[in-house]
Amino acid sequence: MIGQLFTTGIGIYQMYPGDDNKWIAQVDFEDESHAQLGGVKGTLATKYGDNLLESVKTVKQDAQNLGIRMLTLPDTKFKLYVKRLFVDKTEVWKQIEGVAQELDLEVVSCLPE
Repeated sequence: MIGQLFTTGIGIYQMYPGDDNKWIAQVDFEDESHAQLGGVKGTLATKYGDNLLESVKTVKQDAQNLGIRMLTLPDTKFKLYVKRLFVDKTEVWKQIEGVAQELDLEVVSCLPE
């Protein structure tokens, strides 16, 4: 039997090197099935776009509309996972932090050191 679908955060991917500021926001989800943990897994993503805030808002709302539960530990925020950056500059990080602040998310870097 399939259980409740859940996710722990939204991943963001910068799509192109150079001056283009193109983003994809993505929610990876799975189920809380009693028969088999992770029996259902999936991904919900936006098309690439110029506006990071709109991409994150869209995928977050779409996930909620599909009944995907946002799962966090007590007293923690929903996560904004930075999965890919071509341009690792202060301006880009300010943009990411601004999105996180507006949507009450915690930024987590998943970039290689």
